[in-house]
Amino acid sequence: MGYDTIKLRSPPMDASIIDHIQQQCLRRSGVEMATGQLKYEIFSGELSGSWDSRISVLPKYEEYVINKSGRPQLCPCEPYVLIEASVHKIFLGHNVYGGPTDFQKVCGDFIELVGQILEVDFLPAHYWTVHRVDVAETFRLSMQQCIEFFQGVQLMSFPRRSKGALKTNHSFHFPGKTTVVKGYHKGSEFRVHERGRLRQYFSDLFMYLFVKDDARKTGVLDVKRGPWVDRKLEALQRLADKTLRLEVGVNSDKFQYDFGKNPRVSEVTDAYLEGVYDREVEKLLREGKQGMDTVRNTKAVLQRLKSEYGDSNGMRLYGFWNVMCTLGDEEARKQSAKATFYRNRKLLEEAGVSWRGSNVVVVANDGALPADFSPVRTDKRLRFLPARNRDEYQVSRKMLQAA
Repeated sequence: MGYDTIKLRSPPMDASIIDHIQQQCLRRSGVEMATGQLKYEIFSGELSGSWDSRISVLPKYEEYVINKSGRPQLCPCEPYVLIEASVHKIFLGHNVYGGPTDFQKVCGDFIELVGQILEVDFLPAHYWTVHRVDVAETFRLSMQQCIEFFQGVQLMSFPRRSKGALKTNHSFHFPGKTTVVKGYHKGSEFRVHERGRLRQYFSDLFMYLFVKDDARKTGVLDVKRGPWVDRKLEALQRLADKTLRLEVGVNSDKFQYDFGKNPRVSEVTDAYLEGVYDREVEKLLREGKQGMDTVRNTKAVLQRLKSEYGDSNGMRLYGFWNVMCTLGDEEARKQSAKATFYRNRKLLEEAGVSWRGSNVVVVANDGALPADFSPVRTDKRLRFLPARNRDEYQVSRKMLQAA
């Protein structure tokens, strides 16, 4: 498990410090003025999306307070600052693999980095509150298997998240008030959003590592620089093409529901965030509990249901499973009473039975998932080891700074 986008709120700060931060953001504007090179990009606004590699810094003088009518209302308060960024990208340069796995440590490193950029001594991380965290897992699948997986998702029903839902051949996005569940083929996303940015970085890095100051303006080494940069980009692209990435975004409302407030960094544990990820993925994909191997073939399903619920109830649920396989969620829901449908579906989930990618061949089931794949942390395709120790894969914040 790793962390991607994190949003934190500082404790109340002196107005003079806030003014200093605002001046820093305006002065730098994402460019190191002394050299003209893009060193850090401080952005005074919301990030465009999870693929955005910038750091958002928002000085605030107001906050939402529940009024007498029970509605949120903006009221003046002591000044504070909101910081948000993909910690995976700002520390590693990309989010194809690897990434931070210790939440409290990466929050401390993130705050320290922003403080260094803005020339401000922020208070330690345990004084800051948490307002958003994206928990991510990556899985090793071929591009064709990823396409089959997303085709299977096309048939899935998520009634409580139907508003604003997006399903394509390479991604899905299910927004919610408390959490957001999203998945995408990393290779497609990397090709659109990352290659251009990393090409410039690798070009600058090549000049820093191999070209002396007096030779940088000659352009003689462009012949060598091009293939060197291309090799690194292609290595990352190959790795991304075999990667399925699933993310669960934990919103501010989820923290307030679970903790009764926006918790401090010291109160949010890795175990809590892992639990949120597991529950949300299980709700979406209906793949049952992680401790039990998922079955989806006819004979295995029948045997599992009989062993879990007895011959009579097992055969009844087996019939319901066939309806789910052949007709899909929406149509099966229309064929039975609401309470019966949800009760039977829950029993299938608890038994570790899936109707996705079964060997029942019908039109509604042609977009099959990879035979035994389930995007949970116990799946054998989960990426948890570091990439091979090759230069092409190594990108770090120190190297970015040097470039």
